[in-house]
Amino acid sequence: MADVRGHGAEGHVRLAIVIVHFNTSEDLGRCLESIAAYPPAVRHQVVIVDNASRDEGLAAVHQRHPECQWLFNTENTGYARGCNKGMAAVVADYYLILNPDIVVQPGALDKLLEFADAHPRAGLVGPQLLNEDGSLQESCRRFYTLRTLLLRRTVLGKLFPDSRTVQRHLMRDFDHRSSRPVDWVLGGCVLARRSALDRSGPMDERFFLYFEDVDWCYRMWQAGFEVQYTPDARFIHRHRRASARGRFGRSWWLHLGSLISFYEKWGMFVWLLKKWRAPLLAQLLWVLDMLGLFAAFIGAYELRQAAAAWFSEPLFPFHEYLPLLGFAGVLASVTFLLTGRYRVDGRDRARSLGEHLQQVGVLAVLLLAATYLGHLDVVSRAVLLLFIPLLGLATFAGDRLVRRARGRLERGRLTLERTLLAGPPARVGAWLASLGEDARRGIDVAGYVAEPAAGGGLPALGAGEIPWLGRPGEIPEIVRRYRVSQVVFWEESGPRSPEDWAVLATLRRERIRLRWPLPAAWLAVAGDHVETFGDELSAVHASGGTLALAGLPGRLGGMAAGAGLAVLAAPAWLWLRAVRVPRGSARVVTVELSDLWGHDPSLTVAVDQGGRVLPLRWQWRLAGALCAGRVAISGPRPQTGGRREAPRTPGEVLTFWRSTPRAPGLTGPWAATPTGKRPGSPAKFRQLWRDPGGFGLLVAAGSMADSDATSSRRPREEGS
Repeated sequence: MADVRGHGAEGHVRLAIVIVHFNTSEDLGRCLESIAAYPPAVRHQVVIVDNASRDEGLAAVHQRHPECQWLFNTENTGYARGCNKGMAAVVADYYLILNPDIVVQPGALDKLLEFADAHPRAGLVGPQLLNEDGSLQESCRRFYTLRTLLLRRTVLGKLFPDSRTVQRHLMRDFDHRSSRPVDWVLGGCVLARRSALDRSGPMDERFFLYFEDVDWCYRMWQAGFEVQYTPDARFIHRHRRASARGRFGRSWWLHLGSLISFYEKWGMFVWLLKKWRAPLLAQLLWVLDMLGLFAAFIGAYELRQAAAAWFSEPLFPFHEYLPLLGFAGVLASVTFLLTGRYRVDGRDRARSLGEHLQQVGVLAVLLLAATYLGHLDVVSRAVLLLFIPLLGLATFAGDRLVRRARGRLERGRLTLERTLLAGPPARVGAWLASLGEDARRGIDVAGYVAEPAAGGGLPALGAGEIPWLGRPGEIPEIVRRYRVSQVVFWEESGPRSPEDWAVLATLRRERIRLRWPLPAAWLAVAGDHVETFGDELSAVHASGGTLALAGLPGRLGGMAAGAGLAVLAAPAWLWLRAVRVPRGSARVVTVELSDLWGHDPSLTVAVDQGGRVLPLRWQWRLAGALCAGRVAISGPRPQTGGRREAPRTPGEVLTFWRSTPRAPGLTGPWAATPTGKRPGSPAKFRQLWRDPGGFGLLVAAGSMADSDATSSRRPREEGS
């Protein structure tokens, strides 16, 4: 988003009038004519932001008012984003946001500025709005409550049209002929003080339409400014409330969506849900697992009952299985808990199908052993054998459902943790400037805190979007006011004074997530621990592992895979030896591998006449490499040509420190998949079967020689 303070814009004006337009050129023309007829006495600029309008009258209005600054969007970006774009185009002391259906009255602009100058604590000022017949329009309101929502946005409003709750919300108990601070004013005509924007930020662009004014006013109050209403300045407003003209139209849904976003942002209950979302997600997954277990057991029982003709023994009634079902639920809960399925720190990492099958496999072994040792004659072994794969599918589907729902909510900015940044403005500003558009959508930053110069404040950062909210000592209070769930500290030296430690202690007591994005963050990986080294703290990474036989299962698995490949490829070896090799239609080549772990094995790979690696069933020479541990079925991608590719992105660095040194794999997470998708088990198997090692083309066509000569050359590769 552009800087709403107008950095880089030419000139400086006292007042900038910003109008966001969409397909209402007749109203826009009338509004611009009223501004031209009754302009303010100060230097001003009119900015029109058009949200890709299609009405034919817009061109004529554009030609009649060339003195205005016109900004044309290629798509409808929404009201809040349009207002921010208009404010960013001009450097001004005040910004007047106008709807196109506003008609300026004589002297109204000057009186509005006079009132704002006389009330320096007013961050936003709303004038008196009148209907076209001169009657009062209710333009100042009290904040919404649950009762207000029920009476204003449901059928209850028609049953109780004169409710006291609605009367208070619309401030009908207030004499609108006097000025006073109010909760919020309509955003169709509101004056914003530029210095207040540095503390509150511009309009929140998550609101496409509606509630952006309520949120803006709420943040002004939170930042220490007032929202004022004054009847001294009067404007006519041709009010067209599209959200109330019909139920379930586009405007109604936009209004509902903005309402949900507002309460997601500021509601105490929603804040607590986000604050405790990790354990709540684990509990939700457990509930889905238990439902899946129950459904899988019923499915297995029904399948066994449908196949009763195939069995000689009768099937006991379902109620006889209820104790077993309860025991399976308890056993599944304990097994999944101990195997890490409900670990809070594991919810952000996608669990592979292999990991899931391992957990279900452990449960299956325990359940079968328990029923066998318990001599439960009532149990049908067929029911159990059908139950286990159905349970695996049901629990895997539950895990994917939780992850998909969470991802969708995050893309809609409904579950993002409100974040407060703490640290030097230059450091915080540089980080904000480095963020891409997608990364910025995934982070809900309330603002930043830093120590200002004596008696002063600090400017907004991130192109004017991230306001300065206060000093480091005020962090606990800011966290409460702005519903912050996470604080990011950019001070590498850490806390120094007792006051700093008290702030951290308060945040920890209130269970606020604390984050330090340091250059050495890769030290904080699984298995690391902190020790004192002399007089300093040090992070220790146990590269050798904690178990002496930790690599034994992998070696045994490699030997089993090598033996299996030898059996699989034996017919192909006989075919190549007896038929194809003498005719020169296939050869074997030697590939020299290298990687960061220091594994530099030589692999002998079978290729076709064109030099392309043959499928797995022809690779009998790889059986010995698997048995010897020079290569693994799944592992890091083999690298050739002497390359040793180091991790580059933060994700690759973290993966490096979390991973265990392993031999190169014939398949792995690098397996070929469609763009944008993570390789699953099917993709890895296809890679292993079609092109083990992912070498592609090793020898150019026409350069085939005998195996000894070929092995002395550096192979040419494709796709690696």
